[in-house]
Amino acid sequence: MNFSMKRRKYNAKHIYGKDQILYIVLGVSAAVSVVLFILAFLSLAGAISVAGSAITGIDLMVMAILSIIGPIGFYNYLKAKKKKEIEQQLPDFLREISSSTSSGMTVFDAIQAAAKGDHGRLTRELQQMAAQLSWGISIKDALNNFARRVNTDSVKRMVVTVNKALEIGGNTSSVFEAAAKEIDQIKKVEQQRRVEMSMYSIVIFISFFVFLAVILIIDKTIFAALFDLQGKVPAGGLEGTGLSIASVDQELLKNTLFSFVFVQSIGGGLLGGFMMDGRLSSGVRFGFVLVLVSFFTFKFLF
Repeated sequence: MNFSMKRRKYNAKHIYGKDQILYIVLGVSAAVSVVLFILAFLSLAGAISVAGSAITGIDLMVMAILSIIGPIGFYNYLKAKKKKEIEQQLPDFLREISSSTSSGMTVFDAIQAAAKGDHGRLTRELQQMAAQLSWGISIKDALNNFARRVNTDSVKRMVVTVNKALEIGGNTSSVFEAAAKEIDQIKKVEQQRRVEMSMYSIVIFISFFVFLAVILIIDKTIFAALFDLQGKVPAGGLEGTGLSIASVDQELLKNTLFSFVFVQSIGGGLLGGFMMDGRLSSGVRFGFVLVLVSFFTFKFLF
């Protein structure tokens, strides 16, 4: 009797899965945001009162927006920070592989030896790569899986370069040394771009706080005097003069000014963060911070 065994092809997605944490963060933040939006609608409609009218429907809407952009923005920031730390350790790892192979070690043995060292955030990735090699997975597939996990352009280019060099053959140590120099050069270019663009981001953030300060000053001077005068002048105007003061809703004015600052905080945060780091996730994070500053400023100072 013949028993045929079908060999399953190694699938990195099956082993490592997708970013489950990202889906959890999105799901929880979306659920909280939906609940807050429903409460905000009911509060604006007058159906419910939250915390004895201390929290208005506008406050709930702002909280809903913050709950949807805040968690995903900071999660992406932490994830990008981890990738950046891995990339910072990568040139030292490549030079270590280059030194090991130039002394006569194979790439397999060099990676196994490097995984036992301390490379910061990169250490765990190297240990996974070494474990895959010990399972009989080829160096090419192990490097491709590493590039898929880190998922940055510089790491992907490095892996493609190394794999092509390993296929062609030749001086392997010089290939790893060249890859390390390329990543160092990319880091220098990125650092230079960040320094140059950070100046424009700082201007955007300063402009936001200046705008917020101007709104606050106008509220405490011009609008405060207007409401004070409005409270002293009778509804029919001053007798014998024909002069009257238009009735201005203070709460409506506050919400109108907040809408101006809200749009400025979202736009300034997205643009400033994107110009600083070149990633929209950074813009979402800065937008969250500026909206939070605006919310508390209007809540307690206006």
